[in-house]
Amino acid sequence: MPSRPPSLRAIAAFEAAARHQSFSKAAAELVLTQGAVSHAISALEKRLSVELFVRSGRQIVLTDAGRALAGRVRLGLSLIGDAFEASPWLDRTNLRITVVPAFARRVMAPLLPSLRRTFRDMTLHVSSSWNLEPIGSEYDVGLRYGPGRWSGLAAAKIAEETLIAVASPLYPRALPTSPGELLKHDLIGHPEFPWSVWFDAAGIATREPRAALSVTDSDMIIDAAAAGAGMALVRSCLAQEELRSGALVRLFDVEAPAPYAYWMVWDPATPKVRLIEQFRAWLEGELEAAKGAQKRRASRQE
Repeated sequence: MPSRPPSLRAIAAFEAAARHQSFSKAAAELVLTQGAVSHAISALEKRLSVELFVRSGRQIVLTDAGRALAGRVRLGLSLIGDAFEASPWLDRTNLRITVVPAFARRVMAPLLPSLRRTFRDMTLHVSSSWNLEPIGSEYDVGLRYGPGRWSGLAAAKIAEETLIAVASPLYPRALPTSPGELLKHDLIGHPEFPWSVWFDAAGIATREPRAALSVTDSDMIIDAAAAGAGMALVRSCLAQEELRSGALVRLFDVEAPAPYAYWMVWDPATPKVRLIEQFRAWLEGELEAAKGAQKRRASRQE
């Protein structure tokens, strides 16, 4: 005879702790004490004879067994949710998308007409946020810039990113005619994208040059360059609109690899995998088309 399943309270405690990677956050969400959450998970570990989390002080990380269980638990909870959904099949025509802010403004916003034409029979909800926690509950899919490892979520790379040097026609001096000449101009710095990486790609050995202006936001640095504040090293995907309009000019064909790439992430237990795959195929096609257009513009400028 099958053994009695764990209590829903213990299952909920494990799912919330796995999603938040935190006993305290799980306790706050479930209106329980942290001790109650920890006790429930210890009981599950004893029942299964495996460790579900590696505990290090206040930090917890899912073990391989924990990740496997988390995926199955989310699938089970998703099926339970469907059973109580008043219009479960109607929900399959809704796709809730969360997009990292800079990508949302500079890449997704211009693509929204195409997105709407492609998915005419679907209701689309697009939000701008860095927060990954609600994926699987508030959102179906997320677009992120990062290393590609998000605990408890499936991830697929949708585009590589490169760093290119740009300047505005409004820049008060004549634009440089060689990569090395950039060192004599006003450079805009970003803490995550050192100019020395770009100069290395150009075959110029140099220490990190002094920046006349430092900007910590990848979105704002494009605006600063377009205003004529200096030469900027920017993420090429984010600068497409300014390059198309002529607000920015690419300096030389040198490019350096960015530290991260763009990823699509989702809950592996979602019942909307087919819709997410359709959305992914559409977005990859649009990004590839934009990349081709960028290369054609660059070749005409040479």
